[in-house]
Amino acid sequence: MNTVSSGAFRLLWLGQTVSVIGDGAAILVVPLVVLQATGDPLIAALAAAPRTIAYLLIGLLAGPLADRWNSRRVLIMCDLVRVGLFALMPLAIHMPHGPLLVLLLACAAAGAGVFFEVSLAKTVQALLRPEDLVTGNARLEMSSQLGLLLGPALTGAVIALIGVEQTLWINAGTFLVSVVTLVPLRLGGTGEPPARRPILREMTEGFAFIRSNSVIAWLVSTQAVVNFVVAAETLVIYHASVGLKASAAWIGVIVAAAGVGGIVATSLASRAASRFTPAHLIGWSVISLGGTLLAFALSFHPLVLLFANFLHGGVTIFASVHIRALRQQLVPAEILGRVTANARMLAFVANPAGAAVFGLIAGLTGQDARWSFTAAALLSLVSGALAYRGLITGTPGRGRDEITPQPEPPAR
Repeated sequence: MNTVSSGAFRLLWLGQTVSVIGDGAAILVVPLVVLQATGDPLIAALAAAPRTIAYLLIGLLAGPLADRWNSRRVLIMCDLVRVGLFALMPLAIHMPHGPLLVLLLACAAAGAGVFFEVSLAKTVQALLRPEDLVTGNARLEMSSQLGLLLGPALTGAVIALIGVEQTLWINAGTFLVSVVTLVPLRLGGTGEPPARRPILREMTEGFAFIRSNSVIAWLVSTQAVVNFVVAAETLVIYHASVGLKASAAWIGVIVAAAGVGGIVATSLASRAASRFTPAHLIGWSVISLGGTLLAFALSFHPLVLLFANFLHGGVTIFASVHIRALRQQLVPAEILGRVTANARMLAFVANPAGAAVFGLIAGLTGQDARWSFTAAALLSLVSGALAYRGLITGTPGRGRDEITPQPEPPAR
């Protein structure tokens, strides 16, 4: 480890494993609370999108602030804020304009989550050696996938026992567990704090660093493309139901297969990183993503679609783990917050844009999702080939242990 023992990361990982179950629960509980109070599906749909809204509103601001502040303190404060906000929601729903208040609280909690995620990237970079970053990110991603799988399932059982509103207090408790695991963390000395400059200039420096570093530019653009093309997966349920006439039971298993694939991929990420360069793994992953999307289009039976979605979920997570780890390896700590925030914001813009484009393609082709999957597959194949070439040529003559950061950002 760089500054602390490996036990520190294991403690962080434990807290995040509990916390992401709360995240998975919130995906189900918050819309249910609003729907129960209003009966309005539109408002309930909005209640499911606060994370995207938060990144679009404050993603650029979170980067420079995360670079200014102590990462451990940011993580603790963000979790404490989320404890308070989720604990308030069961009370807020019964106040005048209760559903609107819950929406605002959910967006505020998502805003705290934006700062948390950006600072978490910096914390992982500080806790782990460069050669351990893939393993560390894979473990965190495994917990995230388990949270998305188990969170809604466990929440459904808890709701049946104590009610939907009371479940929000349990969700708040998961963030409190995270706080307990964060308090003992010691990230070591960080030297003199950077000089404060206008926030707009610091935001600009993040984009300037991305433009000046060819590998990081390829990473950020590849991440955006991945999020754009995987948006086609929003049509999987439609294709299963309308195109393949699958039953509700089949559809549930098909959707869950992506999460299982993601968990399997995290267990393979470290092994692959020990044998191949990050550039090869990322390029191959995006090309493979095109193959899984093409398999969606060619699915003639729910079982084929299930297997394709299993592979699709796995390849998506595999690519994300290696993109994240390589970014942490190459970007200096003093600007990692901005680069991470910029990359995530572009990804969050790309995903709904992709959903809109592929939904439009399906509509223009007689409500046939296969054409959307085919278009996404072709884009992914071309993008993967370009990313492969760009990442390889961006680090000429370097092996997996020889990749080093390129020029630092403008003088601070």
